Amino acid sequence: LSSAGGRAVDLSRVDLDAVSADYALDCVASGAQFDASEATRRYFDDRRYPIMTSSPSGNSYFLLSRPEGSGSPPKKVAPDIGPEPPAEENSSRARKHSDSFEVAVNIQGASYVLKDLNLANTSPQHAKEMDLLSLGLPRLNAELSDDDLRETAYEVLLASLFVSGKLYFAEEKREKKPKFLKGLRSKTEGSNSAPQMENYYTHHLDLIRVQMEISESMDTLAKRALRRIGSKMVQGQLDVPCISLQLLSSVGKFDFPTERLRVQWQRRQANVLEELLLFSASRECSMSETLRIVLSKLKNTEDWVVSVPDGRIEVLTIIERYNTRLSAAPKKFGLKGETYHWTQSYHFNSRLYEKLLSSVFDMLEDGQLVEEADEILETMKLTWPILGITQKLHDALYAWALFQKFAQTGEILLLKQTDLQIQKLKLHNNVREAELYIDSFVCSVEGFGSNGTLNLVDSALLKINMWCHRQLKNYHLYFSQANCSIFESMLNLVLLTAANLTDDDEEAMLIGTSLGSTPESTLIHILVVRSIQAAYKNALISADGQSKAEFKHPLILLASELKLLVEKECSAFSPVLHKYYPEAGRVALTVFHLLYGQQLELFLEGSDHSESLKEILGASNSFELCIAQKLYSMYGEAAGSSLSNFLKPYMIDRFSSPIILQWLHAQHENVLEWTKRTIEIEDWEPLSVHRKLATSMVEVFRIVEETIDQFFNSSLPLDIVHLRSLLIGITSSLQVYLLHMENQQVSRATLLPVAPVLTRYAESVNPFAKRKLIEPAVREEKVANKLNNLTVPKLCVKLNTLQYIRDQLDTIEEGIKQSWVDVQSAVGLLDYLSCMTSEGATSKSSPSDESIDELFTIFDDVRRTAVNITDTILNFIGTRAVFWDMRDLLLFSLYRTSVESARMEIFIPTIEQVLDQVCDLIVDVLRDRVVLRVFQACMEGFIWVLLDGGPSRAFLETDVNLMKDDLAMLKDLFIAEGQGLPSDVIEKEAKLAQQILDLYVLKADTIIDLLMKASEHMSHHLEPATARRRNVHDVHTLLRVLCHKKDNGASTFLKIQYHLPRSSGL
Repeated sequence: LSSAGGRAVDLSRVDLDAVSADYALDCVASGAQFDASEATRRYFDDRRYPIMTSSPSGNSYFLLSRPEGSGSPPKKVAPDIGPEPPAEENSSRARKHSDSFEVAVNIQGASYVLKDLNLANTSPQHAKEMDLLSLGLPRLNAELSDDDLRETAYEVLLASLFVSGKLYFAEEKREKKPKFLKGLRSKTEGSNSAPQMENYYTHHLDLIRVQMEISESMDTLAKRALRRIGSKMVQGQLDVPCISLQLLSSVGKFDFPTERLRVQWQRRQANVLEELLLFSASRECSMSETLRIVLSKLKNTEDWVVSVPDGRIEVLTIIERYNTRLSAAPKKFGLKGETYHWTQSYHFNSRLYEKLLSSVFDMLEDGQLVEEADEILETMKLTWPILGITQKLHDALYAWALFQKFAQTGEILLLKQTDLQIQKLKLHNNVREAELYIDSFVCSVEGFGSNGTLNLVDSALLKINMWCHRQLKNYHLYFSQANCSIFESMLNLVLLTAANLTDDDEEAMLIGTSLGSTPESTLIHILVVRSIQAAYKNALISADGQSKAEFKHPLILLASELKLLVEKECSAFSPVLHKYYPEAGRVALTVFHLLYGQQLELFLEGSDHSESLKEILGASNSFELCIAQKLYSMYGEAAGSSLSNFLKPYMIDRFSSPIILQWLHAQHENVLEWTKRTIEIEDWEPLSVHRKLATSMVEVFRIVEETIDQFFNSSLPLDIVHLRSLLIGITSSLQVYLLHMENQQVSRATLLPVAPVLTRYAESVNPFAKRKLIEPAVREEKVANKLNNLTVPKLCVKLNTLQYIRDQLDTIEEGIKQSWVDVQSAVGLLDYLSCMTSEGATSKSSPSDESIDELFTIFDDVRRTAVNITDTILNFIGTRAVFWDMRDLLLFSLYRTSVESARMEIFIPTIEQVLDQVCDLIVDVLRDRVVLRVFQACMEGFIWVLLDGGPSRAFLETDVNLMKDDLAMLKDLFIAEGQGLPSDVIEKEAKLAQQILDLYVLKADTIIDLLMKASEHMSHHLEPATARRRNVHDVHTLLRVLCHKKDNGASTFLKIQYHLPRSSGL
């Protein structure tokens, strides 16, 4: 650094602690001359304003003006410079809704802005920093920093300890000893170079020194200088000027480690004397001008050092004489130990005591009190005679110190300690003189719409109340479930300090208090209303901003945010507020409901409604249900209250009912169209290995379930008309699907072979003559195409699909009924809200359970159709497997020509393949039914071979045993060692076949006799009988047994009686 003329700067006369480092670095970088006065000015300027960091975004700034007087910032972004984009058709509509929403910020209740600092737009941490208020003590005129006050306060504490005899120092013992003996001095002697403290206060004083950040060197210096302070007491009284004079007279230049420390120390002492004797004292004293002159000499540290000792003594004597004259002035209040400086310097003394009280806070653990806090406070009482502190003043200042530290750290224990301290303060009942003395501690205050002065105690209580009141008026911003305990403690503090304090805006509130309310309930009522209004304004601004990013209407987002606020209110704040004001929860919910209702009313009154009307109504109804549910959970049926007049139901159903019906109609058309499209392309292949049903049905039910979910999740008020429309749409889609499945079926009769012409057995003249085979009937092309899509695997998939329809329909019905219960619950809540408004008016009657059950009978039609189609397919699937897929292998080959050459065991593997295929595809619940139908078809085919097998089949009595073995083999296949069908079911189904085989064992004459008896009541015209309706003793069965029996007697009877041709014919 260089000065004018290029010479190096002499820094010995410069207070380096008061030099701007930035200015010095700028001088070094630019080569400019260093100006000590400019460096000092820059230093103090920098201390007045916060330190700003370089911000690349340019968004960090500091306002020199007061922003709270300028109103809120602009709500809209300035328009871009440049050509405007082309207007779109719906842009004006969207702009209209957006503008109407932004106007809501200024509607009644929502336009409320916290007048102090507009906290709704301020972060909690920043608001706390701004809210850290002062006591309003008169300002200091001398240049005294916080460090100066802290060091002076410590000196006052030391002086009080000496004067009270709680602390003393041993004199230094200096003896001349040879240099070679210096190293042999004992530790005790070596320690005599520093003062000795040998009493109770030693540890506490050392702790206070560390807490107040006083260096050991300055501590030693002050102790040495103040050890005889008692001799300087004026008329037996000690004050701060006496302490400063004692220090100035006892400390020399060489007692300081550095010159800079000496200069700072001397200036501080001079400023203290200037503040107490010149600025704070009465100007009537004739020596004031002389005092100004001598104080200027004292502040000139260079002249003070070089002046002769007599000159310094003279200056100090003049100052001491001036202080003595002031101290001799009459006492104002006649209190014991009262001094002049108690009243004239109360602003300075109070600041010193605040610095002393700060030593109880642990400097290493922010927000914590040291373990010796009580002992430290007891030590502080020794300073009361010097600083003019009474017990009440102590309690007020200590409460203020605790609260300030809480405001900085947020430590709840400090807040609770503040509460306890204020409770102690409230118990004080001082005598009149003491009260008048405290009233002389005048502080300026601003709050609750008025400016004025209060005494220090009332000012501390007011400032604490203002700080807490400001946060509680926006408690949704500052508090949450996590710090709810702080909220409760702060509320206690506000109620404790709220005597004779009223809100200047009480008359302008959205919802006023009821007549006869207590001051406590009125205060909480105001806090709740103001906080809800502030939170609502925040939600308005947030919803408006999010709507532009998420392309949703602001009302939808606002309802969602308000629901979160309601949940937070009821879970975190209302339980606490209810202890002091039982109506707090009702007030909060009513304000939420009213504010949103005002915004919704503005929207609904618009000339046109946006495309998102359905979503807006749903969000609004959901929010209203939330309010109703919370009210009911808090207050139950006890709904009567003066606040009910403010609960105006939104009447969403007036707007939503036609919208729901319109939507349902459109959804039904979409589902029906999709059902027709998906069923037409269905190939009846399994959806997957695990889900063996049609893909189309899964898709249909997926769309149906989506429709149901959207219906019930719309959050709109629903009634029985809407439910009926929903059920009709579901039924229509499923009936269309089932009708298509039914039309794909083919009659079972088309698969049965045509019965051959009856013939009688006769030995062939030509043993090599070829017997006539049974030809299957030729099907129509349309029927043949249908049969190609009615294979056993596809039929299994259809059966699974039909079962899935029935199961899923049951699930859907149960789900709809359960959802309808929730709907009825919502209807009940809305009726509850209406009853509160109409003072017990009867609500609309909800439909009974019987009427709801009648609606669901429409599903029974679908179930019956599904059952009928299932029975049709079950009757068809066995016939398809046996009479169509196995007709060549089983029907037309079994026992042909001879029994021995075409036994059943040849065809068992084919039947097993069919059963394996069925069991792999069919669902468990239908497996036994399908297998039973296959067995019934096998029995029907077996009987067909025995009775309608044609000319190629003739049986001897010896063949019967073989055929019975084949029948047993077939039965065992389906019983599957107990894993298949029950044996009693198998025996029942095989009974007819067994009886027919028993007929073949009988002689021909016996069978003829049975036939003749059966024919007595029948005509000679033979009508065909179905295989499933046969009876072992009917004419048709007996006649066909004779036709297929290798017996000449039977052949002769048939020739004579029925004129049947020989089986060996063409």
